[in-house]
Amino acid sequence: MTNEIDLGIIEKYLMDKIAQNEDFVVCSFFEIRIKLDISEDQETEFLRFAKIRLENLGYDVYFTGAKYTYQNEERVVQDNELIVAIKNQQ
Repeated sequence: MTNEIDLGIIEKYLMDKIAQNEDFVVCSFFEIRIKLDISEDQETEFLRFAKIRLENLGYDVYFTGAKYTYQNEERVVQDNELIVAIKNQQ
């Protein structure tokens, strides 16, 4: 795979994740790196695009190690999770 990422693949992946749970989206290391075959070099571009796309859809986006609150519970994005996105309720 080249260093360029097919944005259509990322878009489809995100829409599939949102269809599974519209309020809470988790993008795992395994799904992104293994299932989608995103290389380590491509990961930054993937995360940048996914963040922009999810924010445009009304989500708050958090990356590995970040603290967030969901359902009145404080949590941390785990090491095996690259992105957690929570739908804004506003």
